[in-house]
Amino acid sequence: MNCVCPWIYVDYRNNIWDFFKNGNKELCYKIMYGEGKWSKESLIDKEIRGFAIYIEDDETIHIVYSNIKGELKYCTMKNKRWVGMTLYQIDVDEFEIQSLKIRIIRDEMHIFYLLIGKDGSDHGVLMHCIWNGRETKVNTLSDIILVPNINEHYMLNINENNDIDTFFITDEGDEISLNYCSFQNHIWSSVKRLYGIQGEEIDFEVLVDKEEINILNKSREDAIYFLDHVRIDKGGIIQEFRVYESSKELSEPLVFVKDRKLYSCWLEQGEILYSVFDNEKWRKAYHFDRGNELPVSRYNCFICSDGGSSIKAMKAYATDEPDLYLFVPSQFVINRKESLKDERIKVTEDLSSEGEEVQRLKLKLSRMKLEKKDLENKIDSLNMQLKKRLKSIHEYEEEFVRLVEQKRKADENYKVFLELQQNIQKKLENTNKQLLEERNVKASIENELKEYKEKNILIKQQVEMLSTENERLNKEIELEKENIQEKLEELNTNLLEERNIKASIESELKECKEENSLIKQQVEMMSEENKRLNKELEFERNQSIMERLLKRRSNGI
Repeated sequence: MNCVCPWIYVDYRNNIWDFFKNGNKELCYKIMYGEGKWSKESLIDKEIRGFAIYIEDDETIHIVYSNIKGELKYCTMKNKRWVGMTLYQIDVDEFEIQSLKIRIIRDEMHIFYLLIGKDGSDHGVLMHCIWNGRETKVNTLSDIILVPNINEHYMLNINENNDIDTFFITDEGDEISLNYCSFQNHIWSSVKRLYGIQGEEIDFEVLVDKEEINILNKSREDAIYFLDHVRIDKGGIIQEFRVYESSKELSEPLVFVKDRKLYSCWLEQGEILYSVFDNEKWRKAYHFDRGNELPVSRYNCFICSDGGSSIKAMKAYATDEPDLYLFVPSQFVINRKESLKDERIKVTEDLSSEGEEVQRLKLKLSRMKLEKKDLENKIDSLNMQLKKRLKSIHEYEEEFVRLVEQKRKADENYKVFLELQQNIQKKLENTNKQLLEERNVKASIENELKEYKEKNILIKQQVEMLSTENERLNKEIELEKENIQEKLEELNTNLLEERNIKASIESELKECKEENSLIKQQVEMMSEENKRLNKELEFERNQSIMERLLKRRSNGI
């Protein structure tokens, strides 16, 4: 499920940078600076789960990756050193981040990934994260039931308006559904189902242009592998074309445009095949002679192009180390044209140098070889058709058995239907009786309703009389209100006068209190003075008594 394809970057100096995740869950890279000559493996980070690369025209390398801690991290190379930061973190106990993809539009990096549950289920969530260099914003696009053994769960396309088209597949049980949504003006559209895919070992590739969407589907039914092309125009009309079918294993399909023509290529048991679409059907598949028998696999690539003025993202095939050979799909077409030209030149030279008989025999032999090849292809095609027809016959037999069983069940259902019809007839008779009773009840209710209407008229008359009486009482109440209002005004006037009198009394009382306070102070002062005088008087008295006593003593002596 967590398939991490290697990334290759071919820089302006034709050095090949190989970014990969090794067996120790380490994100590493190394550079091939000459044929078979590689630099030492360099470490970027450890304990990663998946990663994605994006390289700008100025050779700035952007890497976004997830690790076992549930972190979504970013790094880039500055001054020949990797520097980075954490963008986002999820609950590592419940989910893990997989299937990362990056797109940069203007000043924003758009990061797509799948949240995969750790509960062992096949449930996933397609997420979209926007990072502007300062903050991140995360959007949930859709829940997905994951399809097993697939390279890509979703594809992205950036159109001429910088809108993001997203295609993703989900397992609906009886078939695989291909869905679509678009990101325009920072708003996601609703998800739209395009079509369903039958079979197993499903894979798909998408190519979008201004006029149409081209989708290449790979699938397997029984022992036959199929490549199918689905074309969807602006009006939503869907057309399907068979590209190729084989009893041999097909893998890694790609679709591309060269010289305004649509091509597809794929691997058949390690060999590269490709075909061209003539707007009505796909032509016979060609074998690409790559000059060696080394195993090839698919890589995500960024390759310098247009004389070194830009870097293009693409998918290509490549051999493994030490001599990494890169096979770009558009090269297949060029090599095919050169090969056909060389063959025509060679045939012309041979015919001019040899005798007529030899030429005739060679031409005859060539025709026989072509006829033999055509017959072999026809035999293979007929064998495939025979298998399909045998399969169809088997399906028809199963369908016949199913129809017989359905007829038997239909007969049983017919008997049940007759019994049910009789029961319904009895119920209908009972219903008619009940309906007659209901009609009698209705007539009785209508008579009662008539009586109620007559009573209602009398009640209305009484209501009118009460309304007149109510108006009279309202007038009396208004007069009484006016009298009460006059009395209230008079009371308010009296109250105001009393308040003024009260204020005057309170003012006089305040003055009396102040005067009383002064008197109390004077009394206290006089009391203090009186005490002092009493003490002096007492002292004088005592002194006079002492003087008399002393005089008496002196006289006695």
